[in-house]
Amino acid sequence: MRTILAPPPATDDVAVAHLVLRDGTVATVRPAGRADRDPLRRFFFDLSKAARPRRFFAVGDPSAAIVDRLADSFEDGRARTLLGCGHVDGEDRIIAVASYLGLTDAAAEVALAVDDRFQGQGVGTLLLERLAAHAVAHGFRRFHATTLADDAAMREVFCDSGFEIRSRSAAGTVDVQLSLTPPAGTGTRAERGRRRAAAESLRSMLAPRAVALIGASREPGKMGGRILRALTSSGFTGPVYPVHPHAAEIGGRPALRSARDLPAGVDLAVVAVPPESVLSAVDDCAAAGVTSLVVVTAGFAETGAEGRTRQNALVEKTRGYGMRLLGPNCMGLLNMRPEVRLNASFSPVFPPAGHVALSSQSGALGIAILELAAERHVGLSAFVSVGNKADVSGNDLLEYWEEDPGTRVILLHLESFGNPRRFARIARRIARQKPIVALKAGRASAGARAAGRPTGALAGSDAAVDTLFRQSGVIRADTIDEMFDIAALLDAQPLPAGRRVAVITNAGGLGILAVDACDAAGLFVAELSADTRARLQSLLPPTANLANPVDMVASAGPAEYRAAIETMLAAPDSDALVVIFTPVDPSCADPIIAAIQDAVARARAAGATKKPILACVMDRAHRRLPLGVGAEQIPTYAFPENAVRALGRVAAYAAWRSQPAGLFWGFDDIHLEEARAICRTVLADRGDAWLTEQETWDVLHAFAMPAAVKSLARTADDAVAFASVIGLPVAAKLASTKVQHKTELGVVRLNLTTPQEVRKAFTDIVGRASQTLGADAIDGVVIQPMIRSGVETMVGVAPDPVFGPLVAFGIGGINVDVVGDVRFRVAPLTDRDADDLLHEIRGLPLLAGHRGRAPADMDALRDVLLRVSRLAQEVPEIAEVDLNPVIALAPGKGCRIVDARIKVANPQASGAR
Repeated sequence: MRTILAPPPATDDVAVAHLVLRDGTVATVRPAGRADRDPLRRFFFDLSKAARPRRFFAVGDPSAAIVDRLADSFEDGRARTLLGCGHVDGEDRIIAVASYLGLTDAAAEVALAVDDRFQGQGVGTLLLERLAAHAVAHGFRRFHATTLADDAAMREVFCDSGFEIRSRSAAGTVDVQLSLTPPAGTGTRAERGRRRAAAESLRSMLAPRAVALIGASREPGKMGGRILRALTSSGFTGPVYPVHPHAAEIGGRPALRSARDLPAGVDLAVVAVPPESVLSAVDDCAAAGVTSLVVVTAGFAETGAEGRTRQNALVEKTRGYGMRLLGPNCMGLLNMRPEVRLNASFSPVFPPAGHVALSSQSGALGIAILELAAERHVGLSAFVSVGNKADVSGNDLLEYWEEDPGTRVILLHLESFGNPRRFARIARRIARQKPIVALKAGRASAGARAAGRPTGALAGSDAAVDTLFRQSGVIRADTIDEMFDIAALLDAQPLPAGRRVAVITNAGGLGILAVDACDAAGLFVAELSADTRARLQSLLPPTANLANPVDMVASAGPAEYRAAIETMLAAPDSDALVVIFTPVDPSCADPIIAAIQDAVARARAAGATKKPILACVMDRAHRRLPLGVGAEQIPTYAFPENAVRALGRVAAYAAWRSQPAGLFWGFDDIHLEEARAICRTVLADRGDAWLTEQETWDVLHAFAMPAAVKSLARTADDAVAFASVIGLPVAAKLASTKVQHKTELGVVRLNLTTPQEVRKAFTDIVGRASQTLGADAIDGVVIQPMIRSGVETMVGVAPDPVFGPLVAFGIGGINVDVVGDVRFRVAPLTDRDADDLLHEIRGLPLLAGHRGRAPADMDALRDVLLRVSRLAQEVPEIAEVDLNPVIALAPGKGCRIVDARIKVANPQASGAR
């Protein structure tokens, strides 16, 4: 078995539609077609004389036959040509060509050419990556290429690709072999280059040198008036240019009649004109050299088919010009950093500057979010309302903020996922450095069920969201208020090293509430050591309760708070400290708050720097306002439950981050093409259908899964003969694609110990099935050996229309859908994902060895989970899998798949695939 760092690139990535180059401009990518013959000839003719001999399968200029071949579409995947297109000299032109041609079933020859004017912009590397994704999807595992030994540009493309390279030099050329499956330990420089390019492409949007407002208005109630007021009142450090076709002056500023009149250096244009005027405004902005657009105008895809057509035209036009587009139907964006101070939105609120970045899908909710940020004194680095996400998405912003040194925490308000797989890849990487907190609307949709299917019935959309976030290290908040509770803690305090909590209070009742909240949040109220208790006893009055929570009683004053805080921050007994203060005498509030701040400062200076501290101040004047301690801020909460709930979320994230990253496993013993051939044949012959018993077992064997020994008997004599070969006792059960729950139908017989019992069982099963289902529904009777020991588990794959295949694991058997002890992960699974699945179910004690029983072979179960994950990823025709029961034997004995069902369906009809 081998491990690999990442799975092959997903061919359904929305980024395939466009390429963000290193200079921040945008190019499009598409397959070549026969109409591209003449543009391709022009492309090759325009290449420099030095470049022409180095490309496309032969020395010298490409022949007419080669150009014709490049322009043909190949539906069987044996060859593929991708074109990179960009805006050159006022027209859309081919700027790069990448192509492969199959040599064998596993190897293909690859070739690249890039317009001289776009050399060094990363377009060749990006095309190669997408070409490789297509090749992998059609069974290729290696690319071969020949380039001149002195062709530094092409060698850089291959090196930046991140693929394993083997090369051989001869006679002034270099033969290169690229393995399309990245080996363990490799990093993809192309991925890093793409992230830098994505960040650069948004820089002119979020930190422009100058801004134009298309549709500026003198009327303060109109959108153009509100945005102009926001732009001019925020203190933006660059010039603002109002644009209006009939006004000479707006808001005391000279107005331009058209965006075409804008001076050089205007990076961003905010478009607030009627929807029918937006496209012409884009043309005008492009003519003036504007590179970024914020379209606040509504009336696009959110309104129906006509609006979607209008939005598609907008996207096509902006991408053709190489522009980035935020919106349409968005609120706009804000950048609070002091060197920018941009409010390119219709928000009247401009929150304080800080290190928290926030993206919201809802424009209407955006203002409320900004008001809450200002109220809670949570400083923001930027706020972006993505609206319809026609171009710039939350994924793009994540990559921008990943590279932004002024952003420490990222907040996301999500209504939907555009590309959850890309989100998972990006978030999993970023969350290891910067925490991501997400508020996902739509929990009510968890009621949706894949009715009639055992594994699908246990999965819901909200369960998929939860598991995606958990796998990616994203912290999920349930409310906007909780999102800011968590953000305040992450921004101001270190991550806790564990889940042990100490509580200091002057009100015993509030301390008890904190203890209850800790239990609900997965935290532990730490037991204080004898040394810590002795120190507290010497510093606190005799009436204080020295157990945790430490109740200093209502008479506690500044001295007691100062002593207790310094002691608890320095003690090794806990990983976090919650300080609760309820003013008994309002005149004492300020001195005690000052003592809290002083105690934290003294403890930090003495070296207690790694433990987070949270405060709960039950005083109207100080409630939820952070307490300043020099450069440090102590987040303050209205109630103990709020503080502890936020701490619980952060502690779970810290535990995720402290673990090593999971690895995607590869297997040398699987026969992928066999499984694909079976599923594609069934789909072609029968359409969406459940595989037969034999087809199901053939797929499992192709992926080297531990299926129990079995035989399919079509007569009673066959059943007796098979039982004698397998060895008594055996089990007998109906084989039929029409039955989901065989036990309920009464077509399962267990512990058959004699040939007579086997014969009778066969006759009974066939007779009962004939009466209930009809003879046509009977494929035969399966004969299997009895497995008397082990734990019954289940492994499955459930479809999700947004997230793709979900891998399921839980305690199995006939009551799996009643017990509901099943957990999910979004495919593909890392080894860590599989381990989390195994240890997350409530039935874990059964696997660990309950009441003297032997524990289960967890390594074997992990292996099955990872193989099922690969099956779901590599064979997109597979829609559902139910392996139940999978009997886990003792350690070292493996496991056995006793019953299995697999359904195939058209991949194009399954949403996320």
